[in-house]
Amino acid sequence: MRRISLLFAVVLLASAISGCVWICSAEMIEDAYHCPYSSTPITVDGKLNEPVWERAKTISFVIPVSLAEPISKTEARIAYDKDFLYVAFKAYDDDICGILTKRDSATCQEDALEIFLKTDPEKEPYFDFEINALGTVYDSYVEKRDSTDGDRCWSGWNCAGLKIASDVKGTINKMAVKDEYWILEVAIPFAELPALGGKHPVKGDTWLFNLARCNNSCLHLPEDNELSASAPLSKLNFHRYEDWNKLIFD
Repeated sequence: MRRISLLFAVVLLASAISGCVWICSAEMIEDAYHCPYSSTPITVDGKLNEPVWERAKTISFVIPVSLAEPISKTEARIAYDKDFLYVAFKAYDDDICGILTKRDSATCQEDALEIFLKTDPEKEPYFDFEINALGTVYDSYVEKRDSTDGDRCWSGWNCAGLKIASDVKGTINKMAVKDEYWILEVAIPFAELPALGGKHPVKGDTWLFNLARCNNSCLHLPEDNELSASAPLSKLNFHRYEDWNKLIFD
């Protein structure tokens, strides 16, 4: 009887510790990101050498649900000016790959970095950008997340004026050569986001956002792929905007 009680106590303790790890991990992820304003346009070249990038706080990615630290580290920053929202990623990667080159290809099946934006936290529409290391874009305007004909409708929208630069420290598609990282810099024009109706954000406005990564490697990842995100996702679903963080324009 004493052994059973002891075993039960151990199980309870393990459960408590596990729960605490999850809660503590969730608390370590900040609920809101304060997006700095740049008074001068940012050159989208993958170099990230403008002063505003020094002021932008670094965002780290975690594994959905467990909120554990990924094998492949990803850092990101966000900034804006009067015309564009800028997102910069630095994705550490031992094996950078990318084959798809056609607009709206399924880039999430390769190494890809993703941007999810909900310009009104209270309304359904949101935007999804999925970009591979070659700079190939899948972009979509999601008017209804659970639409049964979602993918065809979503990808029918293209964001005109989207600017992208990818800077690869390594060799794409050469598995035998160990790579270091790739930088992706993206400029999203406010004027081309239908949900804004021609307006642009001003200081104090709040959106919802999630940044995500699909990383694939049969050599360097135990399960051949790894998904990570900036938001503390409670389910393995990048589109779960209920868990996304706030984006506050400073």
